[in-house]
Amino acid sequence: MKLLTFGEILFDKFEDTYTLGGAPLNTAAHFKQLGGESAIISAVGNDELGRRAFQEIEKLGVDASMIDVLDTTPTGIAAVELHGKDATYSFNYPAAWDRIAVYDDDLDSIGEHTILYFGTLALRSTTSFLSLEKILGETAPEEIFVDVNIRKDFYSDDLLAFCLDNATILKINEDEIGIIGEAVGLEDISGEKLFSWLTENTAIETLLLTRGKHGSDLFVKDEGMIHAGCSNVKVVDTVGAGDSLSAAYLFFRYEKCLPNKEALEKATAVADFVVSSKGAIPLYNAAMFV
Repeated sequence: MKLLTFGEILFDKFEDTYTLGGAPLNTAAHFKQLGGESAIISAVGNDELGRRAFQEIEKLGVDASMIDVLDTTPTGIAAVELHGKDATYSFNYPAAWDRIAVYDDDLDSIGEHTILYFGTLALRSTTSFLSLEKILGETAPEEIFVDVNIRKDFYSDDLLAFCLDNATILKINEDEIGIIGEAVGLEDISGEKLFSWLTENTAIETLLLTRGKHGSDLFVKDEGMIHAGCSNVKVVDTVGAGDSLSAAYLFFRYEKCLPNKEALEKATAVADFVVSSKGAIPLYNAAMFV
């Protein structure tokens, strides 16, 4: 099974330190680090950060052949402010990932043994949105994993509806339940109520709900809810933790074909390691979790 992610490549800026990230890249990197095959469709600028991105992505082993280099738009930057153990982000605009293009040769590589991943943030620009529409309209991936990554001013009810209409697996956090519920007209929303609505009105059959220190809930059609709690680890930072959970769940469920409960438990162990380490893509030996 191959994981193909679509969306932002950027550098998280902590004061004067730049760390490679972006949810689609983080997810692809963790999937690869666990032992899977991954690639990303994105764009970087023809600048120092863009060149550094290619060097680091090559080291991570993620297929970078579908990353464009743009002369007129800079590589993405997310200025990160930590509030205790949580983070807020400010993005440069426009950034190269607002200009993602997709080519016919790219589409040829997306087949029934591919999981397609995308999030809401990369769809803030018309160019990238239309590229994703082309992918969705001309390919048939086995699963479509959508990470509802709400960022201030970069989403709308119409955009959320587009994501729900195209996903087969949806990932959200506790703060996003109410936003999605309001967008679809639900009141007194809960994970159970939202999942019930999703299975009745969309093609979504799996909902991954992250609850921070309280762990994660996985809702699966015909299986109900599965919960996995976090381990008692010292939290260093939470950047990239949700991305590692996404990647690890997909890897253990679809690459290793484990039952949902075991896949979620192993994915939670990976996320626990990430929050106890510095950076979104800390290096680890996959044998720790496999």
